[in-house]
Amino acid sequence: MTTISLKKSLQSVFSLLILLLLPVCISAQELDQVILKQDLLFRNVLSKKDYGVHGDIRKLQITNSNFGDKVTKYYETVYFSEAGVLTKKELYGEGEREAVETLLYHYNNNKLDSITNNSHTAKQVFIYDDQNKLIKKVSYGKYEENKDEIDEEETFHYNSENFIIKSVKSTNLVIECKYNKNNQIVQTKSFSTDSPKDIDVIEYQFRALTDKPDIIITKRNGKVQNTVLNKFDTKENTIETTIIFPDKTGRTTKNSLTYDNNGNIVSNITSNNEGKTGERIQKIEYQ
Repeated sequence: MTTISLKKSLQSVFSLLILLLLPVCISAQELDQVILKQDLLFRNVLSKKDYGVHGDIRKLQITNSNFGDKVTKYYETVYFSEAGVLTKKELYGEGEREAVETLLYHYNNNKLDSITNNSHTAKQVFIYDDQNKLIKKVSYGKYEENKDEIDEEETFHYNSENFIIKSVKSTNLVIECKYNKNNQIVQTKSFSTDSPKDIDVIEYQFRALTDKPDIIITKRNGKVQNTVLNKFDTKENTIETTIIFPDKTGRTTKNSLTYDNNGNIVSNITSNNEGKTGERIQKIEYQ
């Protein structure tokens, strides 16, 4: 669902990296007021909150292992400012010492201005109205001075409480949202204007005032495709997910979580009836 997304050409990647290492004059709480007052379905990963960690964290190194016919691994290193805002993300493939891609996060006047990568092959630019609401996101596949290539534009529409109720992409995809009285998103409806009768609906059910739904129902043209049941531990992290299909068969995945002394997850081993399916290791470097 949440969910996940990428101005000027750089005189040098090195000089930009130096700038990003300087203190960022913005706090995660201020970002919440500007960008986060909408469901994770529409926002970018921007803070410690998105990674499910808390405390004075400078760097988070993540190793993901998938177990199938053979074990495959990929790596992610993310850097936060002292205020807990994401400033840089490095992505690595298995056996690679140099990052496959580096994403750089740029802020201006307490708002996310743009996300660029070090190879100038992806960029996202964020445009706001005079009330600091995000009204447009522009994604580029390649960017050079006066030669930007737009891949996609997405515009956002709000209700009176400044929650997104509609997203329209230049690819003709429309997403409409409904909220309950607690401002929790309870339904998304998506369709293409090219075929408006084909409608995908996702319904979310919450236990109480939580950020994470414990039941998610997916429908296609009114027919249920699957139902997801989530269980959480006392720290509100998912420990079990069951997917139930229309024929009443199901598949359950369990998470075995290990925490450090600060209450942050340092390992998550996933398994099903056939055994271990994956592992996520988080090495946390505190400020």
